[in-house]
Amino acid sequence: MDNFLIINLQAVIGSIAIILGFNLWIKPRIATLSLQDALLPFVFLNTFRYLGLSFMAKEQFYGGFPSEFLTTVGIWDMTTAILAIVAAIALKGKWKLAIPLVWVFNIVGFTDLLTAFPQFFGLELYNHDLGFIWLMFVTYGLATFLSHIYIFIRLVRHLRNK
Repeated sequence: MDNFLIINLQAVIGSIAIILGFNLWIKPRIATLSLQDALLPFVFLNTFRYLGLSFMAKEQFYGGFPSEFLTTVGIWDMTTAILAIVAAIALKGKWKLAIPLVWVFNIVGFTDLLTAFPQFFGLELYNHDLGFIWLMFVTYGLATFLSHIYIFIRLVRHLRNK
């Protein structure tokens, strides 16, 4: 099997597993929570996006990688992590600006992934020694991507119910 097929199979199976776990165990437990309380774990998940700074660490990627891509991923991920931390604190503290902060965090974080994933595949990063970056992509990357979708669904639903 080639690397492209392997990473895509992992992404599909990982997405199914995450969605299944969400629907069977998480969704029933958060369905009756307030918007702030329901969003908090999904926002908090993204506080670990500082891990994306690994893309900028020397010797993590072979010299042929476009440094602009690696720097962009690192900066966007760090920015998303900072916004997630602020939004999580705001949600937990029930700040008036909590939901607008979640919107900002979610738009920035989702945009990051929407731009990084196609570049990841376009540069065929899966054909190089990625070490733990491969694992991050097929686990944490999927989880954060799906968390953004859930957050958008809850935020839009909240707007409709106003």
